[in-house]
Amino acid sequence: MADKYCDLVMKGGITSGIVYPNAVLSLAREYRFKNIGGTSAGAIAAAVAAAAALGDRRRHAGEAVDAQVGFPGLSAVSAQLSTRGFIYSLFQPAHGARTAYRLLVMLTGKSSVPRKIACLLAAVFAIAPLELLAALIGLLGIGWLAGGVAGVWATLLPSLLCAYGAGVLASALRVARVARRNLLGLCNGSTQADAATPALTDWLHDRLQALSGKPPGQPLTFGDLHQAPRYPGEPAGAQAISLQMITTCVSHTEPRTLPFTAAHFWFLRDEFAQLFPASVVEWLVAQAGAPEQVDGRAYYRLVDGDQLPVLVATRMSLSFPLLISAVPLHEPARRERRCEPQPETSAPHDSNVADSMEGLTSGGQSCGPVITAFRVCWFSDGGISSNFPIHLFDAALPRWPTFGINLVYPRHADAVSVLDAGRHGVQAQLEQAVFLPTENRQGWQRSYHAIARPLAAAEMSGFLFSIVSTMQNWRDVLQARAPGYRDRIVHVSLQGDEGGMNLDMPQDVLSRIAAKGSVAGERFCGFSFQNHYWIRWRNLASAYQRYTLEIARTDDPAQRVAAWRDAYQSVATGEPPPPSYRLGSEDKRRASQQLWRLMVEQGQAWEDLGPDLTDGAPRPLPQMKVTPMY
Repeated sequence: MADKYCDLVMKGGITSGIVYPNAVLSLAREYRFKNIGGTSAGAIAAAVAAAAALGDRRRHAGEAVDAQVGFPGLSAVSAQLSTRGFIYSLFQPAHGARTAYRLLVMLTGKSSVPRKIACLLAAVFAIAPLELLAALIGLLGIGWLAGGVAGVWATLLPSLLCAYGAGVLASALRVARVARRNLLGLCNGSTQADAATPALTDWLHDRLQALSGKPPGQPLTFGDLHQAPRYPGEPAGAQAISLQMITTCVSHTEPRTLPFTAAHFWFLRDEFAQLFPASVVEWLVAQAGAPEQVDGRAYYRLVDGDQLPVLVATRMSLSFPLLISAVPLHEPARRERRCEPQPETSAPHDSNVADSMEGLTSGGQSCGPVITAFRVCWFSDGGISSNFPIHLFDAALPRWPTFGINLVYPRHADAVSVLDAGRHGVQAQLEQAVFLPTENRQGWQRSYHAIARPLAAAEMSGFLFSIVSTMQNWRDVLQARAPGYRDRIVHVSLQGDEGGMNLDMPQDVLSRIAAKGSVAGERFCGFSFQNHYWIRWRNLASAYQRYTLEIARTDDPAQRVAAWRDAYQSVATGEPPPPSYRLGSEDKRRASQQLWRLMVEQGQAWEDLGPDLTDGAPRPLPQMKVTPMY
């Protein structure tokens, strides 16, 4: 195989993730994977792809591995996911949540509107029958007391309506209680006691271990990927395979990239026992060391960085709200300085004066900050904040392409055009449904979603859903249209009966989605990295020039504010000294001032003499801005 490398980023989409395994397999015939990322269902695909990539590297290194390790095992995963009923079996509702779960699946599936309405009305009788009956008896009793039999008949219809309303309220409260007990979700991902097949998290753990060749009791970690065997001639780098995912900390109202780096989170064993296999929980407890005992509960430190199991990170990224339980982690809410008596021992020979003085001032006690309270931080689906994190692994000038797979749900006219293609054969329909820009002028157009509906209620619903979609996806959508990004994103169009919340799709639909994945991966085989690299340089040159011109204008006396002269001089000359984040040595201060002067002089030269590198650059123009990392 040619020594071509690539990165891959995959979008969230629940069952739409069936697209990904075949896409990865098609890519693996042409490329070797360096960095893989995703969100939600894309995180599952990223995890299994990274595990398979590790297994493939172990094969090439001559290690003894099972026949299903690496990409042969990923083929089996693809076949498994494309079998009718398998995905449905992965989602196992907790005790007390089954009716609500079935209702959710029904409402988000392809059933007719009358049937959905009928199921919604009937669900109240299944979830809260006693509350509804008690309310009805109470209301009819009031009618009896007021007017006997005639009073009952007179109040029958209002009593039925009011009792049903009470049943609706009771049902909502009961589902809320069940979901809270189940860590804010209907399915926690673990296999239920009465289930004959493994649930999502247990199945995923088994697949990750099998694809990577790791034994069951040693969970696959990010460090295993980073330290994977190298291919001959592979570019140098700190990590052989990098895997990243996005989760959303709703308690902090911000996205977070996994694995954490230098994070300070703890977990409760009983909560993690609901979410992860026992072997993984035991391993995490063993790695955590001595727990923090607060209010009678043992909090274990969650490992991060290289030590974090891939399964834990994947589960944190795919916690689809309400359907799948969120993941609770805990952080210190309060610390106090406490002193604890130390056992009397003979003084060691290498003790110093400072240690002796510390012992005297603390009365022979060990003093330091102690955690006295924790607060819970809920982590939910990464798609809440970044459903298509195409920014992962981005670089000013990439050494290899970072491909992205975008899942698109066309509406109205777009959907009709894809369906029309089916008249010319299945293959033509597949080709029509998968789009990768092949020219620089393609892929920049804005998407359009019609909101107009025949019914006012439907139009208002479409308007509200479009608002939520815009809030969720606007950043990813803008970046996906940018030059240097749009040419490396393949768009896979899915119809209303394909993917999404359709958990029990017919076999022909499953096969069609998987086939689209194969086509999507094949499209990248003709990718022009030479054109891509040149576009990225044109972007960088244009943006850097405009950024430098802005810096140069800060040295123009006509554009400065006299009241803030000290701020300008602090950067340019180091006098007066900066108020914070001071450079630690004279060499650093001198280098900082030289860098500022170099950028000012370069910007002034471009302002006076040109040339304008923005002229003819790809549109829309990018901009260089300082943005926080997550």
